[in-house]
Amino acid sequence: MAANYWDSSQHRHWQFTRQQLESKRVATETETGLLRSELGDSRHVRIFFHSLIQSLGRHLQVRQQALATAEVYLARFYVGSAVQETNPYVILATCVYLACKMEECPQHIRTVVAEAKSLWPEYITHDPTKIAECEFYLIEELDTYLIVHHPYRSLIQLSKALGASGNNAGLSPDEMQTAWSVINDSYITDLPLLYPPSIIALTAIYLSVVLRTPPVSVQSERIRIRLQKIVDWFASCGIDLEAVVDCAQEMISLYNSWEAYNERTCRDLIASIVNMK
Repeated sequence: MAANYWDSSQHRHWQFTRQQLESKRVATETETGLLRSELGDSRHVRIFFHSLIQSLGRHLQVRQQALATAEVYLARFYVGSAVQETNPYVILATCVYLACKMEECPQHIRTVVAEAKSLWPEYITHDPTKIAECEFYLIEELDTYLIVHHPYRSLIQLSKALGASGNNAGLSPDEMQTAWSVINDSYITDLPLLYPPSIIALTAIYLSVVLRTPPVSVQSERIRIRLQKIVDWFASCGIDLEAVVDCAQEMISLYNSWEAYNERTCRDLIASIVNMK
């Protein structure tokens, strides 16, 4: 495993520009003849998949980093495959199973199958060979690059650096929790395929402060000074502010879209896809 993200397979093989990522998805549509537009709002589908992975993780009592790895696997997988040609329930259960092995918290395949079956009895069989077969297919689609670097470690390091900068701008426990939640939600988006973990962590720090800050009209002088110190700290660190702004806009768009999310609509959509097979 590369200790440095910049030397990792994630950076070398699974980080794209928006144009590169869109080109890959268009190529998948051309190859399969299946259009993303058939799924409606892609953000809603990804919110639904996110909720399924989190639900399975709770049943298996899997730690968050393994579930985050599973979500990255799922996002990578559907770059080169169409949702309509798969059983997403089997795919995401396999992503969780493989991620647990890679994050050194392995789950027995029969345990994963049993818990997935209890959650989605219509779409998961008792036969563990289905997950085993899907695992080989998944690894092939991921080009065997399975190590994932996450923003959580960067968040801890950066928050400590911010607190030690001497400007009284360190994160409060509530802000730290908000930043952690923003990172969890970032896996619903394309950000893990577009930006380094450090940029996503900085975005989480920025949003954790902004989202918990009162409107300008009611801000005290102390709050305004603190916000300016944080912005100055960002600038002094040589951070790519344009990338942070882009990430922040992506997360705000996600949260706006989430307000219109309807779980039943997504569940019925995926059911119709699976039942057509």
